[in-house]
Amino acid sequence: MIFPPESIYELRHELAEKMESGELTEAEVFRQALAVDPSDPAALRFHAMMAEADGDRAAAEQYGRRFILADPTSHEGYLLLGRVLSDRPLADAYHALGKEKLHYFPDAHQTDTHQEDAHQEDDTAPQPATQPAASDEPESVARELEPHRLIHQLFVAGVDAIEPALVDRIVAVGADSAPLLLGILNAFGEDILRETDDALVVRSLALLGEIGDPANLPALAKFVGMEDETMGGAARWAFLRIARLKPEATIEVVRTLTVGAEALDLAGLAQQLCLMPDVPGRKEALLGLAMNLPELDEDGAALVVVSMITSAYVMEGANGELAASIEKEYGSHLNREARKELKVIRSEIDAARQSWTDDEPSIYQVICDEFEAADDDQTVVRQEPKLGRNDPCWCGSGKKYKKCHLDEDSAR
Repeated sequence: MIFPPESIYELRHELAEKMESGELTEAEVFRQALAVDPSDPAALRFHAMMAEADGDRAAAEQYGRRFILADPTSHEGYLLLGRVLSDRPLADAYHALGKEKLHYFPDAHQTDTHQEDAHQEDDTAPQPATQPAASDEPESVARELEPHRLIHQLFVAGVDAIEPALVDRIVAVGADSAPLLLGILNAFGEDILRETDDALVVRSLALLGEIGDPANLPALAKFVGMEDETMGGAARWAFLRIARLKPEATIEVVRTLTVGAEALDLAGLAQQLCLMPDVPGRKEALLGLAMNLPELDEDGAALVVVSMITSAYVMEGANGELAASIEKEYGSHLNREARKELKVIRSEIDAARQSWTDDEPSIYQVICDEFEAADDDQTVVRQEPKLGRNDPCWCGSGKKYKKCHLDEDSAR
């Protein structure tokens, strides 16, 4: 689940308290956590490890594979599959990739190294991330590991430039690489990635757009309205890429995303609708955003109506009938600031529409260049995850870290 809602974080905190008090066992805590969020990386990791400890290799494999899809950057799921899979060549391939990933987590617990050393190999020197599959590796194994190896190359690249050939190879196996790319977004939403992995997230967003499956639109929509322009821009590019490839299917997805959406999400959908091809149902989908207005506060409702009218301006121009009908129907939700904003947009929209072109940057222009590092001291070595913004604060107050000690800690 990308960006779990507040209710899930509250449940996780409540479960943690019950475990600490002895009211619930660790197994029961993670069972309940997984029931409400099937992509909870911590819960999947626990169940995978416990199944292995209990000797249930089939269950360990099932949970291990799900754990990998919840966080493809982690080494633990790969090492686990290397231990529990009965297909020896396949197990060896997962083990080798897990061991390679382990070298990017130098502070990982010592137990990781002890557990994965069932292969009794010397792992003092990691193999390069671009190492091809062994020449004697079965074709079925190479085919299964291909997307995992490609995504790992993307991870290792960090903020550095990547080759177009890597993009082409990931897109070529899009049906198999998309779940891993979604897993990266899931890990970001869980706040278990580092800032050095932001480039990985941006590239994952854009690659999902290039793969072109409308089923990935709900995940992309979560990022469309982000304040981070690089990340939000990649999500908007990806959303529009799919919308242009498969506009009719995109309209249907937008309809489902509209139900119960928050104001920022609705504003993002309005922006995407006006830029996509004019297909049957587009205007109706835009008007459908208004179904949520009764559930929004004053500022949220104003934002949605402004976004709808602006979208209509883009579709038809400043004097179009669609914008006029939206303002007539929902203008009561516009406050003074919103009306001033619309006045400015209306005065500029026709000139802006004349300057627009249908040209869009290619996937290579979006993600192949190097990214700016957050600071000059960054390295490509990944450390253990830091305390997440949405995790319970370390002080025990019960509040989220971001609402408690985050600002104070950041100032140190």
